[in-house]
Amino acid sequence: MAGQPRRSGRVPLGAIWPAAIVVAIAAAWSCYWYLGHSGQKLAFERWQAHEARAGREFHCDDVSHGGFPFRFEMTCGNPRMTIHDGDTQAVVRAKTVRTIALAYAPNQVIAEFDGPLYIERDDGSVIETAWNAARMSMRISPILDDGRLKVSRADLQVDAPLVNLIASPGRTSLAYRAEAFEAHVRASEAGAGYDLAASSAAPSLTLPDGTQRAVDRAQFVGSASQIPALASGDWSERLARWRDAGGVLTVNAARIDYGDSLAILEGMLRLDGAGRPEGRINLTTAGVDLANVAGEDMLGLSGIAALSIGALGSPVVVDGRAASRIGLRMQGGTLFLGPLGLAELPSLLRH
Repeated sequence: MAGQPRRSGRVPLGAIWPAAIVVAIAAAWSCYWYLGHSGQKLAFERWQAHEARAGREFHCDDVSHGGFPFRFEMTCGNPRMTIHDGDTQAVVRAKTVRTIALAYAPNQVIAEFDGPLYIERDDGSVIETAWNAARMSMRISPILDDGRLKVSRADLQVDAPLVNLIASPGRTSLAYRAEAFEAHVRASEAGAGYDLAASSAAPSLTLPDGTQRAVDRAQFVGSASQIPALASGDWSERLARWRDAGGVLTVNAARIDYGDSLAILEGMLRLDGAGRPEGRINLTTAGVDLANVAGEDMLGLSGIAALSIGALGSPVVVDGRAASRIGLRMQGGTLFLGPLGLAELPSLLRH
């Protein structure tokens, strides 16, 4: 119509640039995710190579990756680790392991495990583990070129864990079950060590003779130094290196609660030159029936130890309850209660 301005047919620049920015951001994020996804696969391969050099060969029957656009996900089907420990060998296998890392926080990794899990030794013994749900959260540093993985913190939660120690086919020597188990590990600032807190709700043990031992809760809070010394080799070599590096196990509280009774251990332990535990620990008890602990062996080791707790213990108060505390000493391969030697302590090293 006459008098109306003609339209040029071109889209105004102001309508284009918002869409262009969105497309550019999407393209940049896609590139970032792709690079992160590729880096995840490369880091996993480096970690596998590092573990193999340390005598631990890890394989997956199938590996899948995904999670675009906001997560890096990896699923390992039928994971299997073969551990060479001196002259012995063990195989650890499970059903599935899934790892998830947020694309904007790739150093925070969540791992989910599908069981059961088996640890099979070449002597025929098997450790069988099952659970309803198992989940771990870890904060890790970027995997180095040599494949080393450094974990600064880790949190594990397991619902309804069950562990069977099968000494030979058809014969379970020990069984553990609980309503829940959780553990929290943090790297400590001193001594190349880690702080550990663990607890088990309603744990029970079934002994080889069928006897069951159950408590309301078991807890541990402590720390260990010089953990890198335990990284590789058989356990005798690892413990020897840990001892030579000045490794110390600190028990802030190892506690068991059962009804109105409780027992708490605290102290510090290390290994002596012969590989035997040495150090001092305190044992605090409240509401414990000492006569029941001694049983029929009133004049034997258990009877003497139980009666000594009552006779030599110092009165203390724990959680508002009257309790008794005694000091135990490990020295020269012997466990002492005061001047009384209670038991000989074996070396933890292979000679």
